[in-house]
Amino acid sequence: MLPQVNKIIDKIRQLPLVKKHPNLKEMAKYSLVGNLANIIDFGLYIYLTRAFFFWRQHYLIANLFTMLIASTVRFTFHKHWTFRDTSQRIRRQYGKFILVMILGLGIDEAALFISVEYLNFYDLLGKIVSMVVGTFIIYYLTKKWVFNNK
Repeated sequence: MLPQVNKIIDKIRQLPLVKKHPNLKEMAKYSLVGNLANIIDFGLYIYLTRAFFFWRQHYLIANLFTMLIASTVRFTFHKHWTFRDTSQRIRRQYGKFILVMILGLGIDEAALFISVEYLNFYDLLGKIVSMVVGTFIIYYLTKKWVFNNK
């Protein structure tokens, strides 16, 4: 399976658009990691809020918990794969990353709360909306502030 994936990746690297805009590769990796983390976040959220009455009643706490787990996955993959950061400042970077995630959590919680309580969205739709809203801000801050080696 891995040789087939490598062939596909090599073909993507040879596309004129990718050659012309090398940041597209990084953005694609960021997107893949983000989507993986979002699947983990969303899947755990669904499981907790549908399988346990406590979490259903406390959906904002469930959201906090699932976001923390997904954020750890994000940091690990972004450091080692997306941004290929080799610095040994892991504690400092993780501290910055957590601050970015806290900001993202604030945005996510506010968007989820507003979607559910004021716009009367179904909570799963509100969760999707909140994930989309925070993604762009978190990408920019992660790239420029957390893993910026300059």
